[in-house]
Amino acid sequence: MARTKKVTITLPAELLESMKAHTDNVSGYLTELAERAERRRLLREELDRYQGESGAFTDQEMAEARALLHGTGETGRAA
Repeated sequence: MARTKKVTITLPAELLESMKAHTDNVSGYLTELAERAERRRLLREELDRYQGESGAFTDQEMAEARALLHGTGETGRAA
């Protein structure tokens, strides 16, 4: 089990009420959102590092990535 630490945060009342309407575990909800944001940050850093070493992604590479992410299956690669 992950180690935790209790903290105090301040949220707009309307935002807190909206979260409570969707979950009984606001702490878990916020933890999940923070973990997603951290994964995106780390991925952005890795992509920036890769492009710094290998050059910018081509339009074709970007199209293939979008197809994979959005499940279109149209990557433009020959079968």
